[in-house]
Amino acid sequence: MEQKVQPQTAKDPQAIAAATFLREHTLLKQRLGINSSDGSTSDFFRYKRCIRALIGSDYTKAASSNKLLPPIDGDEAKAQQVFILLIKNQLIIPVKKLTSKEVREKGSKPIRGKPTLEPIQRAVLQPNEYYAWNFRIPNPFLALYAVLGVVAIFGVILFPLWPMFMRKGVWYLSTGLLCLIGLFFGLAVVRIILYGFTAIFMSRGFWIFPNLFEDVGIIDSFKPLYGWDEPKKGKKAKKPSSAGSADSDASPIEASPVASTTTQAKPAKTKANRRHEVTLESIE
Repeated sequence: MEQKVQPQTAKDPQAIAAATFLREHTLLKQRLGINSSDGSTSDFFRYKRCIRALIGSDYTKAASSNKLLPPIDGDEAKAQQVFILLIKNQLIIPVKKLTSKEVREKGSKPIRGKPTLEPIQRAVLQPNEYYAWNFRIPNPFLALYAVLGVVAIFGVILFPLWPMFMRKGVWYLSTGLLCLIGLFFGLAVVRIILYGFTAIFMSRGFWIFPNLFEDVGIIDSFKPLYGWDEPKKGKKAKKPSSAGSADSDASPIEASPVASTTTQAKPAKTKANRRHEVTLESIE
């Protein structure tokens, strides 16, 4: 039996309320990931952690005071329906966390601490499946920021009427910012020249501030101070037979007895092992 699920253009108030409750919830243990399609960043989480938050006591207390929150009362089936409601309203999207090898195959560079996410069309309701947020909590200070923006515009327009000490302060500030920008571009030129010199005359290229142009924070852009390019992987050297046996024992690819036992184990005939799938077009 299949039930068609069409993405809704108008957001459901209940879905908005549930998303607002979950967006900053600590049980989700959210991490920041990079969208492989457009390079944007968003928080992502596992399905099982969202269900835990929905069936927890915090949600029950919040639902008693907020009538827009769908009642769940610790029922996992109702929590699953709320999760599907979030998918229908496109407030969360199913994603796949790519490995470093898959990221390189797509022509991108993996960033440590920020996994790369690929949006997918099939949303599988399994505990360890990943979902990313497509929703931000509205900023309550947005109106205040708009008023301050208008005041700032009028302040710039009335600059000729400013006192002399304020105009001097603005001049010093703008001059300092221009010097910082010039220093930044000078640093970029020097690091490129130094890298080219070391890459030609040495086996590895040397970088000053290797994360300067990476998608990281301002402070992390200047960490570490320097770095070397990773050496290119060449052909594997032949090893003696005695060392080869030791290497084969330490190889992580080789199957262990535990892994073989796991693969031969018969699946338990319980409802917990059934696979529930939800697609953006249909629910099976």
